[in-house]
Amino acid sequence: MSYAPDTLHQPAEWTAKGTCTQPPYAGSDLWYADEWQKDDRRAAISLCRTCPVLDACRATAAKEEAGKAKAHRHGIRAAMTPRQRWLAEQKSREQAEPRPACGTTKAYYQHLAVDEPVDAACQAASDAYEQQLATTSQNGQR
Repeated sequence: MSYAPDTLHQPAEWTAKGTCTQPPYAGSDLWYADEWQKDDRRAAISLCRTCPVLDACRATAAKEEAGKAKAHRHGIRAAMTPRQRWLAEQKSREQAEPRPACGTTKAYYQHLAVDEPVDAACQAASDAYEQQLATTSQNGQR
């Protein structure tokens, strides 16, 4: 007799020890409270912070959400909101690869990518680049 491999997603063993999987929290909407439900979000984060498997949860969330935009992250996980998890990933990436120096076009786009205010030096670099593109385009049309 042969058996097919089990290809269904099996949760890691640690998940059964998570606070979010224990009554009365298992399946609760508390973990998916909307942004305006601040008390519920705070309660979920507080519960997560006391969870015995917080580190494993944090590592799993980071792995599963790697490269995803803020809009594609949902719920309170590892004691963080979707935005906080996204920011943590951005910070981790920045530490892995150095940021471009301010005053460059690359730095200008980096500010936009991480939703930061653009400083004057980066804005000037972007403006100069746009002017250069416009001049090149005009010269090519003659």
